[in-house]
Amino acid sequence: MCCCVWITSNSNPTIRKNEIYNGHQGGVYIFGEGRGLIEHNNIYGNALAGIQIRTNSDPIVRHNKIHHGQHGGIYVHEKGQGLIEENEVYSNTLAGVWITTGSTPVLRRNRIHSGKQVGVYFYDNGHGKLEDNDIFNHLYSGVQIRTGSNPVIRGNKIWGGQNGGVLVYNGGLGLLEQNEIFDNAMAGVWIKTDSNPTLKRNKIYDGRDGGICIFNGGKGILEENDIFRNTQAGVLISTQSHPILRRNRIYDGQAAGVEITNNATATLEYNQIFKNKFGGLCLASGVQPITRGNQIFNNEDEVEKAVSGGQCLYKISSYTSFPMHDFYRCQTCNTTDRNAICVNCIKNCHAGHDVEFIRHDRFFCDCGAGTLSNQCQLQGEP
Repeated sequence: MCCCVWITSNSNPTIRKNEIYNGHQGGVYIFGEGRGLIEHNNIYGNALAGIQIRTNSDPIVRHNKIHHGQHGGIYVHEKGQGLIEENEVYSNTLAGVWITTGSTPVLRRNRIHSGKQVGVYFYDNGHGKLEDNDIFNHLYSGVQIRTGSNPVIRGNKIWGGQNGGVLVYNGGLGLLEQNEIFDNAMAGVWIKTDSNPTLKRNKIYDGRDGGICIFNGGKGILEENDIFRNTQAGVLISTQSHPILRRNRIYDGQAAGVEITNNATATLEYNQIFKNKFGGLCLASGVQPITRGNQIFNNEDEVEKAVSGGQCLYKISSYTSFPMHDFYRCQTCNTTDRNAICVNCIKNCHAGHDVEFIRHDRFFCDCGAGTLSNQCQLQGEP
């Protein structure tokens, strides 16, 4: 048992097959250009990070188990480096791996899982490479990138995140290439608040929300990705965002292929958008993207079919999806700014009422959902 190991001042030890646990500080602390080989150790239950790498230190960290820490698993900061490979990092209270303040480690073939926050967290100019890792089952997202961080994230499996797969926000950058991002509870990739990553040749699928969601001035270049079988839109672009989508395949979604709303725009070039349930490319009122050479085909167009068939749109969406169509409010029923009513409920359930057309946009129908005072007359319709 070791309470804490310090490596400093160009030291280069080998630390192998130790139990390093329950320290009042961290487990292994490498600073002052320290190096070393740290392998096959069991590092757990420490008050601070299991391994901390800082100030130009450059160790090899290999085949360790780093788990159940009261802080994070591995913390790389102040221009820390290091080769971190084939470790199992799990069940830590904070992020599995933190990378910040000019650090550039290389993480390869690690299993990073079951953490109580984020899997791998790049912030405040954290960089480096994240390659061929399995990152899964975190209570937050699998990977977060923010505030000038610009990592290369390639060939990873990122799945089972309760707050999405990858979150890029507050000016985050990064190249995400050839990853599989799947089975996340929220969007596979979130791009928000002036972030501008590049996504190339990823597979983003089987999400329980959207494939890629771009909000609040998000940008980004999305090229040659396969985005499929997501519950919400394959790509949702909103709130003054303006990404570039080029040569993507967006298909088999349970909602729309691409939705653009709320003063957003986009450049869409040579994408294939097909076999999506609610339609291919859905544009809210006032949205005018630049489009060139896209193929939009064989979409199921269930929204238009429901409208033409006289159905309430809640019939096809429930409260979990947001079809895009004309929506209204009813002044007679004192509906609030939050309420939306589909065109068929306006014609049937609110006939003769004082109604107001709002815009063409994404919503679910509150009349069909039963949240208004009058009962929906269409819910019993086949």
